[in-house]
Amino acid sequence: MIQVEAHKGGVRLLRLDRPQKRNAMDRAMVEALLAALRDAGNDPAVAAIVLAGAAGGFSAGADLAEMKQLASDPAARAARSALTVALMDAPTQVPKPVVAAVQGAAMGAGASLALACDAVAMAEDARLAWPEAKHAMLPRLVAPVLLRHLGPKPAFDLLATGRAVGAAEALALGLATRVVPAAQVEDVACAMAASAALLPPEAMAELKRMVHA
Repeated sequence: MIQVEAHKGGVRLLRLDRPQKRNAMDRAMVEALLAALRDAGNDPAVAAIVLAGAAGGFSAGADLAEMKQLASDPAARAARSALTVALMDAPTQVPKPVVAAVQGAAMGAGASLALACDAVAMAEDARLAWPEAKHAMLPRLVAPVLLRHLGPKPAFDLLATGRAVGAAEALALGLATRVVPAAQVEDVACAMAASAALLPPEAMAELKRMVHA
């Protein structure tokens, strides 16, 4: 479910690999991604991390089929919710640069996961969206990441309408760091991560604590 690739500059790329579900995140994938982030954060050979998706897309968000199955089990639903909260916090907790390489669609929890990273390289044809309200769901677990970036009024617009934000708008809103052709997005994300990792590790860890306080 999570492919691990080593790139130059000590960059470890973690790829969400569930293409038959558009990389939608079920419990198993979230657990695997949390473990992969912890491993990369603790590995002295890893200087920086890039998150990407397989098959030309980042992530469709939470696995809606799994969410429906959990609807009648409050304990299981609460445990799954706790995992989502942990995942939204994880990129900021890793004391190394974490860069998202966004291609295709990043929806709901997938969009918020990208925004939770320290930087976002976005393909020119990629899009972000939070469509939960269209499915009569409130995005309580993933909306806080968007609110930290935009504030209440712009976030309300995106959450209430569920409309897609293209790369140019995402850049203008400060949701993306760089916009590049789709064929270059992973290479650019890796270069961004390697460049940030040139800071001494202690300085990077302190910088992240300051930025994400």
